[in-house]
Amino acid sequence: MKKAVLLIVTVAAVISLSACAGRGNEKLSDVTDNIAGTEPIENVADRSDTETVNNADEEEHSRILIAYFTWAENTYVENPEAVDVDATTSASVLPPGNAAKMAGWIQEEIGGNLFSIVVTEPYSSDYDECLDRAADEKADHARPELLHHVENMEDYDIVFLGYPNWWASIPMPIASFLEEYDLSGKTIVPFCSHGGGRFGQSLTAIAKLAPDSTIGEGLAILYSGGSGMPSDVSAWLDKNNICQITSS
Repeated sequence: MKKAVLLIVTVAAVISLSACAGRGNEKLSDVTDNIAGTEPIENVADRSDTETVNNADEEEHSRILIAYFTWAENTYVENPEAVDVDATTSASVLPPGNAAKMAGWIQEEIGGNLFSIVVTEPYSSDYDECLDRAADEKADHARPELLHHVENMEDYDIVFLGYPNWWASIPMPIASFLEEYDLSGKTIVPFCSHGGGRFGQSLTAIAKLAPDSTIGEGLAILYSGGSGMPSDVSAWLDKNNICQITSS
């Protein structure tokens, strides 16, 4: 039976990781440089479906992977300037999305490598249409095809896993990601953005999909968390002694 434990128990063995002040070679700005601003977001359907990601060559000593799925990096917005970024339903359609922001703050605190989970078939940029597809995928137990892959997953001990709460659970691309790799013996640390339902049933879903992994204490943050969100991430990492251990 899987046990949810505090991160200090599992992370203690990873004393060679980068310090809290450290940075991974692939930063959030690198991920979003080509899709932020006034230029239209690149249509993910036009990208190569053979691309793989191997960050071990870039950051040899890192044992932390920060993988995340966000709507903003899985859709195409024809006119970003027309999007009302203050609207609750539109806030995360432009990069960086909520989960991407959280991933970037985690990396700033403890280092590690970022990995964006991207599907080959983009979601609609219309909020309701996106949620309708998400509902259908959940009902069908769908496993959307992923565009990019981590070819060196065996090199990581800790996998931070971020996503929005879609229909009280994980988005189905997260299920695709979890089933693609052997995560036995690794610690999976969930972080979630939500509109009021916190984790919903997503922790149970992750535990079922990765039965031989340990689930660390996660963090759920409201979409409208505002300026306090970075400090919430820092407090969460500090509470679980992540920073102290990785800087040992």
